[in-house]
Amino acid sequence: MLEPAMRRILPLLLAAALLLPAAGCYESETPVRYTNAPFLFSFVPPKGWTVTAEATSSCLASVEARQDECRFYVCVSQPPEDFLPTTSDFANCELIKAYVTDTLKGYNVSCRPSTTQGRRSYDAIYLRNVADEAGIVRLQLVRQTFLTRGKLLYTLTTYAFGRSEEELKAATTPCEAEILRAQATFFLHKPGSLDR
Repeated sequence: MLEPAMRRILPLLLAAALLLPAAGCYESETPVRYTNAPFLFSFVPPKGWTVTAEATSSCLASVEARQDECRFYVCVSQPPEDFLPTTSDFANCELIKAYVTDTLKGYNVSCRPSTTQGRRSYDAIYLRNVADEAGIVRLQLVRQTFLTRGKLLYTLTTYAFGRSEEELKAATTPCEAEILRAQATFFLHKPGSLDR
């Protein structure tokens, strides 16, 4: 016959034993971080997105995370001459607006200072008219974050296509939260930290 103290403890032990298999089946998912060792940056792409990397005519390194029509790019390049040369946010934003208008053919450009990993960066949002392979012109909404380190420019880009600004707003909604989370994980590593 069980002692009174054991009668009180036995149900607790049984409950704990039932929970153990469930706890053993739980797997915590560690996000998979994409790391680019040559240019010392990394980010966590949204789960299930495909990541591809290449060098292009305008980027020393171009990394794209993509799922269907949702895309997030990181481009590492040589900055244009006199790009972000001052400590004045106003002056730097004016230079970015001129660069977007003249070089990237954007319009309705807005720019604001921001911070990326403790470094001063600049967020630009603008529209462009882009023709596809069939010559059909579509409206493109582009969001970019510009960040310099040493002699390199890191540009984080997302975009969506549509026939009107209202349509573009709807097009960015499904994956906007995932892209913002990916951008928030963007990290610049110290030289030598990825050699180990």
